[in-house]
Amino acid sequence: MDNIFLGKKLVAVHVRRFPDAKTMPVTSPNEALQLLTLKRMKGDIIKAHLHVPKKRVTKGLQECTIVIKGKIRCDLFDKEVKCFRKVFVREGEAMLTLGVAHSVHFLEDSLVYELKNGPFIDDKKFI
Repeated sequence: MDNIFLGKKLVAVHVRRFPDAKTMPVTSPNEALQLLTLKRMKGDIIKAHLHVPKKRVTKGLQECTIVIKGKIRCDLFDKEVKCFRKVFVREGEAMLTLGVAHSVHFLEDSLVYELKNGPFIDDKKFI
């Protein structure tokens, strides 16, 4: 995993492969979007469970882009709208953006999952 900082602030995480641990948190517990990797063997079971409803308040939007097929490039921008990092994300990899301006370029025909915290609000501001 590559942690990407803008100054001292963590603004993105590029997940290149699954670590050897069975369960590995990618994000810290205080982030709005919790991302974990699960590497399990045939026959493993996560016991039936539910998550008790609790009030959660988040101020910023975070996105996780998972490339199933193809190749993309995520450009990350600072407050002055200057691209400070270009990250190539390939099949089987993920990119987590933590409240930083970004663009996504599809370099090949791609199948991509994009997950973000909700509920949906039309809040996109193009820069």
